[in-house]
Formats: sequence, C-alpha cells, structure tokens
Amino acid sequence: MMGTKKSKRLVGLIHTLGMGGAQRMMITILNYFASQGIETHLIVFDNSGTLKELLSSEVVVHDLGICSVTKGMPRCLKTIHSIDADVVFTGIGHLNITLAPFVPLMKLLNKKTKWISRETNIVSLQNQRENYPKVFDWLYRHVYKNYDCIIAQSEDMKENLVENYVSSEKIILINNPVNYQKVMRMASEMPSFKLDANKINLLAVSQLREEKRHDLMLEVLSFLPQQYHLTIVGSGEKEERIKHLSKALNLEDRVTFEGQQLNPYVYMKNADLFLLTSEREGFPNVLLEANVLGLPIVAFACKGGIKEIITQGINGFHVPFGACEAMAKQIKEASTFAFDKEKITQMTIKSYSQEVVLEKYRKVFEF
Repeated sequence: MMGTKKSKRLVGLIHTLGMGGAQRMMITILNYFASQGIETHLIVFDNSGTLKELLSSEVVVHDLGICSVTKGMPRCLKTIHSIDADVVFTGIGHLNITLAPFVPLMKLLNKKTKWISRETNIVSLQNQRENYPKVFDWLYRHVYKNYDCIIAQSEDMKENLVENYVSSEKIILINNPVNYQKVMRMASEMPSFKLDANKINLLAVSQLREEKRHDLMLEVLSFLPQQYHLTIVGSGEKEERIKHLSKALNLEDRVTFEGQQLNPYVYMKNADLFLLTSEREGFPNVLLEANVLGLPIVAFACKGGIKEIITQGINGFHVPFGACEAMAKQIKEASTFAFDKEKITQMTIKSYSQEVVLEKYRKVFEF
C-alpha cells in the first residue's frame, strides 16, 4: 500500500450512479485510489442510482444536481477547476465527447492536469444509434483528440478508434478488472430463488436494452428442447417487449424474468451456462464475473472483446453474431462438455483481477 499522504488529486466524472458497467468501473477505480492515499473526488451530474452505496466514504462527492450533461457542463467545469486536480478521468462515451471541446481551455487554466477518458463503446457502431450520426462522427474526429490519453477496453474498441477517429499514440488498451473476492463472497449468499435441477439452466444478466438483443436470445431458445430453461436477470426499456415476445414464441413457461438484482452472482453460481447475444459490447465484465465462478459462456462474437475473453473449448464458445441455430447447437454441445471449472476461475483471476488491471491505471495516471 502507498503512503497515507494525500499529495495527488484524482477527479472522476460520471453522469449518474445507476446500474451499468461504466458506473461500476468508475466506482471500482475511485475506491481503489482512495484506499491508496490519493485524494479522490467524484463529480456526478445526478447523484442517484442503486450503485451509490458501493462508493467508498473516502471519495469526496460533488453532486451537480443536473440530469442533463449538456446543461450541467458549466457547473461541471467550474467544479473541476476548483478542485485543482492532477488527473481528470471521465468514464462514459456521451460525457467524454461533451466535455472534450472544453479540454484545451481547461488546460490553459491548469497546465498540470492530465485529461484521460475511458471509452465504453465501439464508437462507429454507437454513433449510428444517435439521432445525428454524422455530427457525432465529426465530434469524435475533431475534438476527442483533446484528451491526453484515451483508454480502450478491448482490441476491437482500439482498432475502431484508430481506423475512424484518433491516432493510435493517444490510445492505451486496458481490459476491465473483476473483483473476484467480492464476486465469490456474494455468490456464497443464500439464494432467494430456486433453479429447477431437472432443467439445463441458461442465464443472462444485463440491462434489457436494444443492443443486448434479447430477442435473438429468445429465438435461440426456440431452437432448443424443452429441458432448456432461460433466466433473465435485469430490467430496462425493452423489458415489456421481450416479455411479449416470449409469449408470442410460446416460451413463457421456459423463461423466467427476475428483474434487476443487486446480487446476480448467486444466479451465476447455480446456472449451467451463461448466454450473451449482444450486437456490440465494450468489454463485458459480466462474462468475467461468470468465469470467476467457473460458469462457462456461449456468446455471439460481436465487436467488443468477446473473442479476447472466450477461448474456444476452455471457458466457453462463441459463434458468429446472429447465427441463432448455430448458437443453439453450440449450447447443446456446451451443456455436456467437460469444462474444467477451476481452470476457468484461475485463468480469469490471473488475467483480469483488480490487482493486475488497476496497476495499469496507476501507471497511466502517474500516481
């Protein structure tokens, strides 16, 4: 552990503390540096959300009280300047790009501050989802380079940024970490549910959003025999649509919707296979968490680190995106495959433990 003298200041920026990978990652990083004796601040536009309770009391919180990132930007910039930070670290795409045009001005006001963003998406794919894709593409090409460093979570993300937006010397690849001790501890809690031991239990844990493509997951299930049961943990704007689709496909008896859960790990501990059918990802921590518990994965090989995480036949299988029948066939094979669960756990800890990954952040932050 580093000394207790708080000689450096780190400021993290996030829009809210609701459920999400970017929010979890910000909390993980800030908690770590606060524990290492760094004076650590969090500027949050709307200090609400279920992840608030996970933030260390050692982190100084600045609640801007404005839901809109655009409207809250003047107050955000004023707060950053008042803190006199050594590092400003922003952690989600839309906030990164909204802040980027102001970085040169902020550098004039404080030359010592290092400005670092962490990208959360395959940017060219994400921009196509925006109302004005060309505007977002223009912004990423012209102002994203204002940051001193951009952290990409996966090789796919880095390649996409270099091909379309930013020169490679600005980008550093750092995979996401997994807090394996916490995952294991929470997984050992007494479950409030019971999976049917006579079924082959498939599990999905994610927000029910468009890009997660739960519609394709249900299509995959329709190709599987009756003994395969799917449990979906999560909620979101597509929840009602997915529930209606399960009825339309006559799958309502084979799908259980558990809603949002603060402890998804008890489900992972008791499931047989973990499924992911996203059309794009950043670097899905949920796969690392499943693997920490020895749970094998069957996933679509979408852009966003899937092929980096999954080694075929070792910790799971991947198939081409959208190949629903092929995925169903792979699930059948995986359900009888002799996975070495202890090996899955150990290889995940070795590559993605917080100790390994957060040391890379320490070097980038120069703490």
